Amino acid sequence: MKGQEISALQLESFRKRWAEDRQGHMVSDALARNTLEEVALARDAASRLPFTFTIDMDSDGVCDQAASERCWSFTYLNIARVNVKKTLGIAERNFQMSHAFVYFYDQLEKSNQFMNRALRTADRPLTDRVVDRLLSRPISDYGYFGFVPLAKKYGLVPKAVMPDSQIVWATMPMTRILSMKLRRSAKELRDAFAAGASASDLEAMKTAILADVYGILCRFLGEPPQTFDFEYTDVKGVHHRLEGQTPLQFMDDYCGLQLEHMVEVNHWPDSRYKYNEMYYRTDFPEDGPQYDSWIALNASMEDIRDVAVKMLEHGEPVIFGSDPRMFASKKYGLMDQGLFSYESLFGTGLMMEKPYSHDYKWTVGTHMMLINGVNIGPDGKPDRWKVQNSYGQSMGINGHYVMSDRWFMMFCDGATLDRRFMNEEMLRALEKEPIAITD
Repeated sequence: MKGQEISALQLESFRKRWAEDRQGHMVSDALARNTLEEVALARDAASRLPFTFTIDMDSDGVCDQAASERCWSFTYLNIARVNVKKTLGIAERNFQMSHAFVYFYDQLEKSNQFMNRALRTADRPLTDRVVDRLLSRPISDYGYFGFVPLAKKYGLVPKAVMPDSQIVWATMPMTRILSMKLRRSAKELRDAFAAGASASDLEAMKTAILADVYGILCRFLGEPPQTFDFEYTDVKGVHHRLEGQTPLQFMDDYCGLQLEHMVEVNHWPDSRYKYNEMYYRTDFPEDGPQYDSWIALNASMEDIRDVAVKMLEHGEPVIFGSDPRMFASKKYGLMDQGLFSYESLFGTGLMMEKPYSHDYKWTVGTHMMLINGVNIGPDGKPDRWKVQNSYGQSMGINGHYVMSDRWFMMFCDGATLDRRFMNEEMLRALEKEPIAITD
């Protein structure tokens, strides 16, 4: 259908309709002096979502990812820090693991990933869809490489061993410098390829570029330790010193992360993808899954919820991804589909249901958080969840949300689940060959 301009007749009809909209004018007056959240917030929201739970784990303080996109690492490190504290009996109230350590290797691995793809597409024009997407955003804080492969390769260290530098509070300057370097390096690699450089010469160039990236990261974050000593005082007041620790040794001995049991699970209600199948995204399906492929099980929300409850019953927090831009209040720490009366406020239909809400990008997962509590109702089913965020103690309810079960079922788009609590059908799916997704 050919596009048409807005006509004068249409504009006149819009004006007439607005002139007669008494409720709309009242809303306009309210929004002139108040935020949308305050105007739309349901009066009974807090009373419907009390901050009490039948299973409730101590979060031991709340971390702050500040102006960054590192929620994915904060979720895992929140689990690790509680485990380390319990294992060693550390007295420090808000003991933390080093976010800078994980961030350093995340950015190094993503830089290598970028250069591998730049070489893989060196014979394609700059207008190629894959090349254009690669150069549009060479690197970011998002967790598209994955915490588990980073932890397995590099280990973890306490924050006292590698403290935060100023850049972690607002990471955009580092992202900008790295992006400048990576785009320039892509040109150098493509030019060398076009000039007939051998595979070994191109690999040597890539190694030199990575050395430069390593230096950039050291300038911003400091160099990660290969070995370290860690001192702490336990709950009985006794001082301890662990000497000659390696990051891998420390993680394996004290962090309690059962990485071999952790499974990335997505919830894609799209008709193109089947539940209980393994998928991974790639621009090069002919290569098969690679070292940096994010392989995940697609599962129903009913199965995800069942496993999550079992994990919490056994004292295991649950990492999950969702879209907290939708019907969630950071100020009040509430998440519920009935939190804001948008449709009545604006006098028009706004809501969408699954699978269309996913198909039309009405909701898109943007953030990862940690579930460390659940309330089981009289019917034996969960009705609300305790969610630990990573934006400091002042957000919400001491850094937490109360999430209704219907919000969880609507806006969760995946979780990291323990295979020991999965049903038989999910376990069988883990043995299947992963299917490539190229869109």
